Amino acid sequence: MGSTLLVGSANVADMALARETPSVDADKRHNGLSTSAAPRILVAQAEASGEGGPGEGGGQVLGTITEFRLSSNDPNAFNYDASSQVSAYADLVSKTYVEAQSAAVALKDAMAALRETPSAEKLEAARAAWLDARAAYLKTEAFLFYAGPVDGPGGPLPRLNAWPVDPAVIDGLLSDTSQSLGFRSLAQLNRIEAPVNVTTGLHVIEYLLWGVDGGASAETFASQPRRGEYAASAAQLLANDLSLLTAAWASGANNYRASVESMDQRNALGRAFNGMTVLVGYEMPLRRIGAGLFPANKNFQPSPFSKTSELDNRYAFEGAKRVYFETGIDRLVKATDEALATKIAAGFERAETALGAMDAPYERFLAPASGSPERATAEAAARALTDLARDLRQAGNRLGVLVVVPGM
Repeated sequence: MGSTLLVGSANVADMALARETPSVDADKRHNGLSTSAAPRILVAQAEASGEGGPGEGGGQVLGTITEFRLSSNDPNAFNYDASSQVSAYADLVSKTYVEAQSAAVALKDAMAALRETPSAEKLEAARAAWLDARAAYLKTEAFLFYAGPVDGPGGPLPRLNAWPVDPAVIDGLLSDTSQSLGFRSLAQLNRIEAPVNVTTGLHVIEYLLWGVDGGASAETFASQPRRGEYAASAAQLLANDLSLLTAAWASGANNYRASVESMDQRNALGRAFNGMTVLVGYEMPLRRIGAGLFPANKNFQPSPFSKTSELDNRYAFEGAKRVYFETGIDRLVKATDEALATKIAAGFERAETALGAMDAPYERFLAPASGSPERATAEAAARALTDLARDLRQAGNRLGVLVVVPGM
């Protein structure tokens, strides 16, 4: 999906469906799923790289699309004022990145304290800071998928949150005393393209803080000084990268935010719509929940070391929900199609409830047996998310905004 899409192109539908695999006979079932779900689940299987494998979720999902205005033969079509929604969206993005960066700085400080004098209390403080930083970052994921400052060319996304982390790679870096653990060196080693070599980000810090099966202790840090050095450097890089994003969205500057606020309102809304809709309609149900249903992915979870994977989708979903309700986009949709707005509001509630049912331990939802309650729960969550995304896409189209959800 690397080609440019022009407004009014007859290839819009083809492009949106390009990630689907061929459908199958109507009387067949796939891994316990009905045939209506089969094409999207096959996409999940083909793209089971997750949040941080090859092709990590982000701007590349939509290729080089920068024009989100749909064309119309009606000169009075799409005649509305969304200036307040665009301004509120920019404020929300800025505020959320400020919160994420502040949490990352707190994590950096906690790691520095743990490194200096390891103790059980400082380890617990660092772990708590990591949990806060992880939650704050996940709420920014609804700002992906339109090649903005985070996931556009040269953006820091690959360094922030990639997974899965291979403990052997990290242990190898710790044991190789000739290898610098400065944050610049770690950034140069990081690679999310195949072969994957994740050396930076939240999940590397997670592994260093918890270890496999939570086995890391204060004594581990005391006896392995390079562990503390690595974690401190990775936390420093995280804080640095998030500071770039806060600057890109700060008000009153000549930055990305200024360009969004000055562009045609439907192009600006296109960023808000695609960010939240691709997240809830593709990244979460297919590349995360759906991909985890396959036997080959029995260990497919983002936060296995801290045992908090059940929280990850909930925080990301909260970010999408904020985009829709806190910016006033919900009111804009209601003014255009009240029935659709009511349906979307109910869809957000249904998806939130379904995600809440995927509670700990998250391992229950990885490659569950066909017909099991766990599989039904995961499928219900994926279905609720994709249903919501279809309605959001329709709402965007009603407003004259192109919304492209791969596999849909």
